[in-house]
Amino acid sequence: MHGTILEVPVKLPPSIDALEMQILEQLNEEAVIGLDSLIQMLPEHSWNQIFHAVDRLARAGRIVLRRHAYDYTLFSAAYPA
Repeated sequence: MHGTILEVPVKLPPSIDALEMQILEQLNEEAVIGLDSLIQMLPEHSWNQIFHAVDRLARAGRIVLRRHAYDYTLFSAAYPA
């Protein structure tokens, strides 16, 4: 192993993907959005893709996700809830 360089992987914070950016941009414009409305705003993505991105954003603390009965509502993290 003489002369071999071993690279140690550097753990970077998870990057935000394009769908997550679109969701955050929508929340910057409106502050509060129902999940059903968000799905209509992003027809190029499936319900599953959007919900998965919303879940990641909520777990990272970038948005607030609330459920009331059968409806989900997204709040900007800056929204005074």
